Amino acid sequence: MNLSDKKPVFSKKTILVTDSGLGGMSVFARIASHLVKGSPWQNVSMIYFNAWPEQDRGYNHFDNMNQKARVFNNALNAMENFGPDIILIACNTLSVIYPFTYYSKTTRTKVSGIVDHGIKLIHEKLNADQNSHVIIFGTPTTIAENTHQLQLIKMGIDPDRITSQGCTNLAGKIERNPFSSDLSKMIFVNVAEAVSKMRESTGKVYAALCCTHFGYCKELFHKALSEHVSGEVIILNPNEKMADHAMNEPVIEGQVIEFPGKTNTFSPEINMHVVSRIFWEPERIDAYVRLLKDVSMETIRALPNYEWNPDLFEI
Repeated sequence: MNLSDKKPVFSKKTILVTDSGLGGMSVFARIASHLVKGSPWQNVSMIYFNAWPEQDRGYNHFDNMNQKARVFNNALNAMENFGPDIILIACNTLSVIYPFTYYSKTTRTKVSGIVDHGIKLIHEKLNADQNSHVIIFGTPTTIAENTHQLQLIKMGIDPDRITSQGCTNLAGKIERNPFSSDLSKMIFVNVAEAVSKMRESTGKVYAALCCTHFGYCKELFHKALSEHVSGEVIILNPNEKMADHAMNEPVIEGQVIEFPGKTNTFSPEINMHVVSRIFWEPERIDAYVRLLKDVSMETIRALPNYEWNPDLFEI
């Protein structure tokens, strides 16, 4: 039999989604919702690995990239204990830290970072409309690394069409209470600062929410931007692009490469495991259950039953 005639059997897939906090849970839930509708795998293990390092200190609080990379490297090594077929870094901050880890240079596990999905999404929109502008909203670490902007310029986008805004403490505020009344003011201040830096434009303004937490506040970003710019405001959410892409990753069986979207689909058995090094207060869990209730019932059942493991990885 020729290899090209062989029909691979997709039996099991282990998908691990990681973020520093609960922001990436939107990616996790969207993947789960896709799987329920139809999966190329009969059995799917889904792991959500919270890589937030300490109860009151995230990666943006470390002094330098070496410290950030060392801690995230420890988290990545701990992820291997779950036997993932793919690790989805659903965090822009961790995605820009990842290339500095030793793990990135030695692993055989497929790793996909959300920064790449964000860059592709922004490029598609800017390339299709030459009169448009993008504001990239992210954490201070993401913006300081400048990965999005440099890659977009390399892909031919005029730097005058790109504005970046580092939003200090916004991700942490959303993480702790996504329904906080303070969020609107914080977003308004960051939007005003970003608009003051951008070149005057009457074309479309794309707001790229390049922190997985920011997607929960997309309406607030849209409202604030609409009050500051004359052009049409369009929100770009890389979380959605990453989740959609995860369902179409090529699968290698022997020497045959198949694309899941082109195979028979199953109603899979889904096993979920949510694990965190830090403790999540019940109020925080309840808030995210409210946010995700219309996306994935499987996810909102798994989240309150998360495993709290202070020894999950070393700091």
